[in-house]
Amino acid sequence: MFASKITKQIEVEDGAEKGTVTIRKLSARSLDKAREARQLAAASVATKFGPELMKSFREAAAEKREAAPAAAEPAVDARYGEFDRTLVLTQGVASWTFIVPLAAGLEDLDEGAAELLFHAIIDLSYPARAAAEQIEKNV
Repeated sequence: MFASKITKQIEVEDGAEKGTVTIRKLSARSLDKAREARQLAAASVATKFGPELMKSFREAAAEKREAAPAAAEPAVDARYGEFDRTLVLTQGVASWTFIVPLAAGLEDLDEGAAELLFHAIIDLSYPARAAAEQIEKNV
């Protein structure tokens, strides 16, 4: 019932240094905020590009889908694209064993570590089965 009680330990490496990151399950409210932040960011980008450029992007993507066989593209879990990564990381990383302070360290994560932790938090907070059930309810 209370998401903050659910945590998981992730073993990671920083060069030769090994450490443990404790992640926590995000509450429904935190997931909603992360989803909204992602939508606002997408809307902001679309506004900056303008309608004509966005139309050309959509057309190019449609042409690419038509030209390439569907089986050639790897399956992508849509859950990860729903949420703002920065917000998920700041809300979902509870602690770690590294000497770098958490807030400063989150700002300094490399791409691989950020993606690993982001995916782990989303997997803990919003399992694929729950996402599939939500889609079925909306259809």
